[in-house]
Amino acid sequence: MEAMSAAEQVTDSLSRIAEMDIDVTQAVYGEYFARCPAAGILMGYSDPHMQGRMLEQTFALIMDPSLQGEDQYFRWEIGNHLMGYGVNKNMYLDYLESIRDCVKIALEEEWEPMHESGWQLRIQSLLDELMLLD
Repeated sequence: MEAMSAAEQVTDSLSRIAEMDIDVTQAVYGEYFARCPAAGILMGYSDPHMQGRMLEQTFALIMDPSLQGEDQYFRWEIGNHLMGYGVNKNMYLDYLESIRDCVKIALEEEWEPMHESGWQLRIQSLLDELMLLD
């Protein structure tokens, strides 16, 4: 059996969350705002529906092994946030780690070592790509 890529490992963890019908949205944003109060201030306008939509888009991005998505969505979205909303690049680490940690907590015994390594690699690849953006 061929080893799973980091994107596949992350996708596996998110698929398990979906199969368990667990919505981690509130937990993710609660954790994120606790880690990064400035993000909570910037996102004060967002309601649970908007946060859920943003999290779904983030899941899609994290599962995309090439980071290309639809027409370089990652590059567009990050540029939009940095220029239009006052987001700084450092906020993304807190956001991505909050997602990972909440998925891990929700999965409990379903969380596997491969999930940990897959998430770490995906977070790092996203941050590496982020640092290339001006």
